[in-house]
Order: sequence, then structure tokens, then C-alpha cells
Amino acid sequence: MVKKSETSAKSLKREEMVKYAFDTFYKNGFHATGVDTVMEGTGISKRTLYKHFGSKEGLILATIEYYKIFMRELITNYINQEKKPIEKVLRIFDFLIERVEAGYSNGCFVMNAKTEYVNKASDIETSCDNYTAGLQNLLETVIKDANLPNAKERVIQIMILFEGAIIRSKVTKNADTVRIAKDAARILCQHK
Repeated sequence: MVKKSETSAKSLKREEMVKYAFDTFYKNGFHATGVDTVMEGTGISKRTLYKHFGSKEGLILATIEYYKIFMRELITNYINQEKKPIEKVLRIFDFLIERVEAGYSNGCFVMNAKTEYVNKASDIETSCDNYTAGLQNLLETVIKDANLPNAKERVIQIMILFEGAIIRSKVTKNADTVRIAKDAARILCQHK
């Protein structure tokens, strides 16, 4: 019985570290955030941090995984509130508009990680690519339900608009560009 509660406590501490690191990395960036900052914020020792994650890159991978899980659920639930396939696809832009307007204007956590670690940490890059592929697969399934031709190409075009809107909203700190990207995506979805 003691082992189960110890395991549970360790799991909670690990989760606390991941959430704190996620918030800190999102706010300050990956290279600008040192392990010492995470240790201070969570009250853990360097030894404990390395025991759980092995390295700073291991901690970053854990935060990316955390982001992938909760964001996948948020986006899927959000777009599935719509029944019409084309409107479902376009809802991803509405999701982004709401996020930006709620103050999440530091961009996409995964895109930020990919940018900071391009050609530096293949595990981080792969994890980021897997997130993007998952989002792309979700949109592709919805586009196929709309019976639009060239589904793969259309999804890539929509992804370009979506990712561009994320980057632009990070610069402008508002959702105007996201609305423009949504209008362009609507045009893409109307062409047979």
C-alpha cells in the first residue's frame, strides 16, 4: 500500500514539474529557460529533475507530450461541435481565434520548440513533427468526409494558412490574421 501512494506522489510531482516547465517554456522560450528556473519554481532538486527526465531535453520532450495530449483533445472536441465537414475544418481557425483572444499569443508550443531546436535535437524535432502530422491527419479525415477532391493537397494548404496565422498572430498579438486565413481556407474548401 505504501508503494502505491509513493508511486502516486512521484507521479504527481512529475506532473507538477511538467506543467510548471510547460508554462515557463511557453512564456520565456526553451533556450532562455534554464533547469535552475524549473527547479526554483517547483522546489525540486537537480537530482530529482534528472532522475525523472534525464536531461533538459527529456523535460522538453515531456512538455511536448503534455501539450500534444491536451491540445489534441481540445481541438478535437472543439471542431466536433460542428456537424458539417467543411465548417468542421474551418472551426480550427475559430479555435485559434479564441486562444489568441484569451491571451495565448506566444504562438504554438510545438512550433516554438521545433524552431528553437531545428537541427539540434532530433528527438524534439520528431516529437514536434508527430504533433503536426496528427493535426494534419485529423483535418484530412474531416476533408474526406466533405468529399472534396485532392484532400491531401487541400489539407496541406489549410495547414499552411493555419500555421501562418499562428506565426502572424504571435507577431501582431491579435486574431485579425487568423480571421483572414479562415476566409482563405473557406475559399479553398469551396473549390471542387
